[in-house]
Amino acid sequence: MAEKDNSHQQVIWDQFLSGNKEAIAALYNLHAEAMFRYGTKLCSDRELVKDAMQEIFIEVFLKRHRLKTTAGHFRYYLLLALKRSVIKKLESGRRQLPREEKERYFEVSYSIEKNIIDQEEEAERNRKVAELLNTLPAGQKEALYLRFNEALDYPEIAEILHITVESVRKQVYRALTSIREKWSTSPTLAWILALFLSW
Repeated sequence: MAEKDNSHQQVIWDQFLSGNKEAIAALYNLHAEAMFRYGTKLCSDRELVKDAMQEIFIEVFLKRHRLKTTAGHFRYYLLLALKRSVIKKLESGRRQLPREEKERYFEVSYSIEKNIIDQEEEAERNRKVAELLNTLPAGQKEALYLRFNEALDYPEIAEILHITVESVRKQVYRALTSIREKWSTSPTLAWILALFLSW
């Protein structure tokens, strides 16, 4: 199934490079949800995120022959471009943000699917997990998100966060260690991460 999906994405990618406008729409549909989800964790202004996404897709279409990426790494390319664009827009609107403001760029949002709203115990666990994750430094939260939610590899995460690969590994390790220590009553670390991935 994965090979079939990869093959399909490659076909779309080749059509995109040849200038097919339907292909850019298909690429948008493939990646827009992940981009919007990531963007709204960087910034609560949903319209700003949407504007940034539209600008990025217009730019990649116009500069498609000069893009330094491939079909398999396009999502990573888009997330990196989105982060840069969102932060640039925020800083241009507020001039130079103080350090504490930048630390709030990446927030874990608390949301519950409609079909479990009435399950109070589950809702309480979700709330506690969100609170727990938000006790982590912004860099650790973002590294966890990119690693487990977007399935990016360590070198890709390192470039997005502007740190070394070794630093990314340390961020993820420290975050997981902190989670283990702060939630010793949790049945498994995987359960906590499964909730995190659903946000």
